[in-house]
Amino acid sequence: MSMYQLCMDEEKWGNGQGIKIAHIDSGINEWHPHIGKVSGGIAFRVNDAGKIVSEEEFQDELGHGTAVAGVIKEQVPEAELWAVKIFHDRLTTYIEVLCAAIEWCIEQKMDLINLSLGVNKDIPAFQHICHQANEMGIIIISACDEQNGLYWPGHYPSVYGVRSAKNGRRGVFQFSPNDPISFQTIGVPRSLEGPLQKFNYQGHSFAAAHVTGMMAKVKEKYPKVRTSAEMDDLLIKLGKQHAV
Repeated sequence: MSMYQLCMDEEKWGNGQGIKIAHIDSGINEWHPHIGKVSGGIAFRVNDAGKIVSEEEFQDELGHGTAVAGVIKEQVPEAELWAVKIFHDRLTTYIEVLCAAIEWCIEQKMDLINLSLGVNKDIPAFQHICHQANEMGIIIISACDEQNGLYWPGHYPSVYGVRSAKNGRRGVFQFSPNDPISFQTIGVPRSLEGPLQKFNYQGHSFAAAHVTGMMAKVKEKYPKVRTSAEMDDLLIKLGKQHAV
């Protein structure tokens, strides 16, 4: 099985200028020092009547979305980062809410979707909306937590699954195009000052964010690449210089 090593620090790459990234998570707190201004956002929830509704407020009440967004902002500070909130009082939601969020991303013509989350069931409607996004030129990057059975959507052919590498290094990505989980890379967040660092998150969620940042740099430099199949061909071409 072929594996390629992509080293983003070995070549001059941009900062994501002009790339629209949707971050589907628990929202984003713009006041956080790792964030600053985002391009906009939306929230989806199920109301008391059982209907999916959208709201303009995307403040993060859980912290996960903001922490992950900090990695994306660090990697590509000039990209357009959009907050798409689906988690409210806990890091769970209905699959229909997640599908609605992806549908909104299609309507807004995003370039990338970061999903630092996973689902433990293969649901046809979910696979369909992910495939539809890919067909519309939106590349989805998703964390994969195999230990807890959270395989999807990372195992879908139209989605890039990511796991955290045990001995990963910043700017280095192991790409396996024929593996259900396409990427392994470092799974650490941006550093926090002082003693709070020991409470910082880490893991597959942040590995996905690092890959999203890398993808934004690639999309900026190669804007004609739209689908996952086209991206595969490009990454293989780039990675052949560093085959492992």
